[in-house]
Amino acid sequence: METDIPLREVMVREVVTGDKNLTVLQAAKLMRRFHVDSIIVLDNGEPVGIVTDGDIISAVVSKDTKPSAVKLSEIMTTPLITASPNDRVSIIARKMSKGRIRKMPVVEDGKLVGIVADVDILSISSEMNSILAELVEMSVERETMELEGESPEQGLCEKCGSFSNYLVLKGGLMVCETCKDELELEGEE
Repeated sequence: METDIPLREVMVREVVTGDKNLTVLQAAKLMRRFHVDSIIVLDNGEPVGIVTDGDIISAVVSKDTKPSAVKLSEIMTTPLITASPNDRVSIIARKMSKGRIRKMPVVEDGKLVGIVADVDILSISSEMNSILAELVEMSVERETMELEGESPEQGLCEKCGSFSNYLVLKGGLMVCETCKDELELEGEE
């Protein structure tokens, strides 16, 4: 996983929120409308807690309590553990893992600016692994071409930048015939 990127690069900026006096029924309807599994609870516009679908199941449904009779403030997880948009993904990933946190609100200057989920971080890790696999595959293909003496028919020379109909792999670079000869001469000296 790329560890040096700021959280702002992976966070989701559209966050579903609800006032602490919202009922669980109202919150559940919001969550369903926006296809999310959590809602950030606000008190006078400031994030103070989080309610997840799991909270609703364990605190309301499993107790056969009427959702319209329970306020978010009664079941929210608080205090809210938050991150800054400038925090590094690797640090937040460790913090989330250690605290068994699946969603972390992102706050800047006291204002909610986003949310990051464990799946957001996992998707970056998967994406980085895919890119790394492609780079390794390209490297193996180049080495194989060099061993077998093959070359692509045309392209840009990686040494002089000119277009060539015939490139060869020499010294780890795809080069034109002229640059190949120069590299061979340099190697003889």
